[in-house]
Amino acid sequence: METLTDRRQHFPLPLTLQGKSLVFRPLASACRDAMLRFARDLPEQDLLFLDRDIAQPPVVAQWIQRVCEGSLFTVVGWQGDEIVGYATVERGNVRWTRHVAELRVVVAESCRGIGLGRWLLELAFEMALEEGATKLVARMTPDQAGALRLFERLGFEHEAVLRDHAQDGNGLTHDLVVLSFHTRQHLDNRCGSCGASILVPLDLEGVPLCSHCYESRYEELGGGD
Repeated sequence: METLTDRRQHFPLPLTLQGKSLVFRPLASACRDAMLRFARDLPEQDLLFLDRDIAQPPVVAQWIQRVCEGSLFTVVGWQGDEIVGYATVERGNVRWTRHVAELRVVVAESCRGIGLGRWLLELAFEMALEEGATKLVARMTPDQAGALRLFERLGFEHEAVLRDHAQDGNGLTHDLVVLSFHTRQHLDNRCGSCGASILVPLDLEGVPLCSHCYESRYEELGGGD
């Protein structure tokens, strides 16, 4: 059976969503300037749930270094020469939290509502499972309604609310919602082709597929033309 480690070789992964031609690639050194442009164009509320200020060059450089070292995984969505979204998987760094992975998904305003967040989340989810995570956690502000609906539809449940946990540039505080997903509660969600665990199957001709097998089969059927 193919593993997610093997699947990294399939990048770059092209995809067309509602007429937008996108490409998924792992974060790399060449992404630095585009990531900074992406971050600086985001609404401030989309930065409040992050644990790093991705609008700062040294922070992005350290982030890329950690990805290159293998201590976290980030997949980036590109439209032409611009980043339009990313998803990150970060595991606990001590043995008693190694089973926990935090997922963070951020999408540009220009590409919301086309399914990009779903694809990024699915790719990150598959990587988290391949790395051995059994509990997945996500954090966001309550006013990120689209992100909340996406995670809830895919099986994440509300676990906690952190009151006044983030402060914006005007000094106003915001709550953070913590969502979690326990893989043992969703054992039946598996790809009908490769057997990998998935959040919600992508249906193609009645077969539930993971993101990679869906794309491969879609191209075989001529859908990528």
